[in-house]
Amino acid sequence: MTPRTQLALCTAPLVLIASVFAQDSALPEADAKKLLQTSCTSCHTLDVLEGKHWSKPRWQAVVDNMVQRGAPLKPPQSAQLVDYLAKNFGEDPGQRLVEDICSLCHEWQRIQNHPQTKEQWTGTIKGMIAEGAPVTDEEFQLIVDYLAKNYAPREPRP
Repeated sequence: MTPRTQLALCTAPLVLIASVFAQDSALPEADAKKLLQTSCTSCHTLDVLEGKHWSKPRWQAVVDNMVQRGAPLKPPQSAQLVDYLAKNFGEDPGQRLVEDICSLCHEWQRIQNHPQTKEQWTGTIKGMIAEGAPVTDEEFQLIVDYLAKNYAPREPRP
C-alpha cells in the first residue's frame, strides 16, 4: 500500500466525523435529533434533508421505507422521528398559499426577482387584497411571513 493510500484511508473517517459534527449544529434541537443522527447517518449524510419541505404523510412514507431497508428504529422511535421531520422539515403553509393564491395572477419569477423586506411585503400583499386577492387575515400573516423569510433582499457580502 502506498503512503498516499494509507493517508487517504486514515483521513477519510476523520472527514466523515467532521461532516457529522458540522451537520449536528445545523439541526434543530429536540429529543428526536439523536434518532436522526444515529439512524440516518449509517447510510447517508444529513444533507439529504436540504431543501426538503415534505408533508407529514410523505415523511412517514420515507421513514417507513428506510425502516424496511434496515434503519434501526422501533415503531415509537419512527413516530418520534416523523414528528421531528414534519415539524422541522415540513411544508410551509405560507408557501402553499403563495403558490395557490399569488400564482392566480403572477408568475413565480415575479416573486423571485423582486425581493422585499417584511414591511414591503406587507404593503404589497395589502395592495393585492385591495385588488381582489382572496386572502383571510390568518392567510395574510402566513403569506407575509413566508415571503419575508424566503424572498428578502440579500445583504451585500463584505
